[in-house]
Amino acid sequence: MILRRAVFALSLCPFVFVSSVAAWQVRNDASQPQFEAFARRFAVASHSFPRHGAAPLGITGFDVYADIAYDGTFGDDELAQGALRGGLPNEAMAVTRIGARKGLPGGFDLGASVGEALDGDLRLLSADVQWAILDGGPLSPALSIRVAGTETQGGGAFTQRALSAELLASKGFAVLTPYVGLGVIASRGKLDRPGALPDFEEEHTQAVAFVGATLNLLLPKFTAEIERSEDTTQYAFRVAFGF
Repeated sequence: MILRRAVFALSLCPFVFVSSVAAWQVRNDASQPQFEAFARRFAVASHSFPRHGAAPLGITGFDVYADIAYDGTFGDDELAQGALRGGLPNEAMAVTRIGARKGLPGGFDLGASVGEALDGDLRLLSADVQWAILDGGPLSPALSIRVAGTETQGGGAFTQRALSAELLASKGFAVLTPYVGLGVIASRGKLDRPGALPDFEEEHTQAVAFVGATLNLLLPKFTAEIERSEDTTQYAFRVAFGF
C-alpha cells in the first residue's frame, strides 16, 4: 500500500509547479477542533526538513534540488480532513519543493525554497541556515545544528508560520551518506472566519525525528527520508545537483 501510494505521488509531476484551480482548500467555517487538527499536521507536512546530511557544503559548494513529501494517512484523520473543502489527491497530503543551498565560510550553509501543497491553494516560502559543529572525516561523523522557517502564501482564510531547530548527525561511506536528526517545530496558524465570527488561532510545538540516506552520484544525488512527528509518519524523496 505504501509503495503504491508513493508511486502515485511521484506520478503527479512533483518537480513542476502548474497553476490550476485548487481541488481542496481550508474551509473558513471549519470548527475549532478541525482547524487545530489540520494546523498541527500541516505544520509537519509543510516543514522544510533537511533531506541531506550534516557535513557543510564548503565555500565553493552548492546544491539545487526538487523534492516531494508524502503523508499517506492525512485523509484518515477525520478532524484534519474535516477542515477541508474538496478532496485530497488519493486522500494524501503531498508537498513539493524546489530550492537551493549554498556553502558559506565558517561551516555555514544557507538555503531557500518555494513549494506548494499538491491540488491545494497553499504555497510555501522557506529559508534555513545550518552550522557544522563537526565537519566529519574518514573516521568521524559530521554534526550540525539547523534553524528553518516556513510561511504560507495564498490559502484563502488559512495562514501559518513555523520555526524549527534541529540537530543532525551523518557519516559518509563512499557514495552513501546515512544521517539522523531530531528537532522541534513551533507553529502558529490562523483561520479568518466569515462575518462577525471570531478568528481562530493555534500555537503548537511538536517534536520531530527523521532518518535518511543520500546516494551521491555527483550528478545527480538522490535522498530518501522518513520523517516522524507526534501525529504521523511521512516519506520524502529528493533529487539534487551540485558539489
